[in-house]
Amino acid sequence: MNFLIVEDDKNFSEFLSSALSKYGKPFVTDTLTGAQNLLQSYSFDCAIIDLKLGDEILGPRIALMAKRRGVGHVITVTNFESDHELVRLSYENGADDFVKKSNLRENFDFFLKKVTTGRDLKKNVLRLTKTTYITKDKDLIQSLEDVCTSYAPFEPIFIGGESGVGKTQLGKCLKSLLALKGELIELNCAGLNDEIIKSELFGHEKGAFTGADKQTIGKIELAHEGILFLDEIGDMPLVTQEKLLKVIEEKEFTRVGGNKKIRSNFLLVTATLKNLEELVSNGKLRPDFYNRIKGKTVHIKPLRQRPEDLKLLINHFLNISTRSVYLMPEAHEALMNYSWPGNIRELDKTINRLSDIKTGIVKLEDLSTAFRYQNEITASAMPEGILTRKLIEFVKINGGLIPLFKQLEKEIILYANEELNGKKTEITKKYHIPKSKLWEFFKQTKAELRQ
Repeated sequence: MNFLIVEDDKNFSEFLSSALSKYGKPFVTDTLTGAQNLLQSYSFDCAIIDLKLGDEILGPRIALMAKRRGVGHVITVTNFESDHELVRLSYENGADDFVKKSNLRENFDFFLKKVTTGRDLKKNVLRLTKTTYITKDKDLIQSLEDVCTSYAPFEPIFIGGESGVGKTQLGKCLKSLLALKGELIELNCAGLNDEIIKSELFGHEKGAFTGADKQTIGKIELAHEGILFLDEIGDMPLVTQEKLLKVIEEKEFTRVGGNKKIRSNFLLVTATLKNLEELVSNGKLRPDFYNRIKGKTVHIKPLRQRPEDLKLLINHFLNISTRSVYLMPEAHEALMNYSWPGNIRELDKTINRLSDIKTGIVKLEDLSTAFRYQNEITASAMPEGILTRKLIEFVKINGGLIPLFKQLEKEIILYANEELNGKKTEITKKYHIPKSKLWEFFKQTKAELRQ
């Protein structure tokens, strides 16, 4: 690790240099120019910057330079009582911590751990978002880093997002990032009544109820030192919420039909596609339970709002498919333009189905109508008033929408060909029509592209 020390107090500078040399290489300067030169010449994992050099307040300025040069963790230090405006300015300019020098001396190991954890965290997030939960979404990656950086042991985490976005998979990602010893134990609360959920969560003793012919360990107990992941938490009965709230606060429970208190330290991760605040307003979520589970929040955007992720995931599912297939450009484009209401789950199933295409080459006609035409004609994309009586009559007479789509496609291609003098590249670029589609169209219609 490389450390930048910008400090004009010789004694404190020597202390930092000596302490940090055990963990990496310290670079020391006591001037603004020296800091600029070092930042331009080396990469740093951490910068410790004195707020005041000589008679000038230069700390915030150097902190900003450090962040712009990609320094992982910036600590601004001072010998004086904190001026609130200078504290604000330092944080706004990129400082991660603002501390008195005496506090840094006394808590040196704590701050160093923050530096090393932050560096390792970024690497782990980068690794896991390429393998466990594939994403390049900057907001999601930042949320993961924020949750893990400010994580207090076993403070609940809430994951929000539509059905199928991969909330459980993200829970597995969190388990790896937080380096928890235990397992990730899952329960979907949808459609379960209080008795079933209670038995699932707390377990039961033999003879606790009819059919309980043996002792069963509950999910809370199994989640000790790990994650208890409760999906569709908004469907949990109110009476169960009250019982679980007590367990969250006391970290102990008894099995159904038992008397022995059992302790379990677990991280509660909850998820739902519903709005928690609305559930509270509608009386379906206890306010005290809501306040307890809300904790740190990670929101996953729907796949339609993550086109870069969609492209990555299409390739990922093609690569892990039991049988490799080739997507024709127009088929790939249709997949990219589809809105994916079922999100990642729907995409996974779709690629699975396409891998069974007999020829091994997936064409546009192999996709369902929803994929093929959503980008060509959608209500949200259509200008107001385009649906004329003539179009409606055309659909009635010709037996549905598909003939209309084909007619529109034909007229648009012919118009584009005339307008752009048959220049395929320009037609493709301006009208977003794949070259292969143009050749196929003109081959079938026996028309000719203008050369």
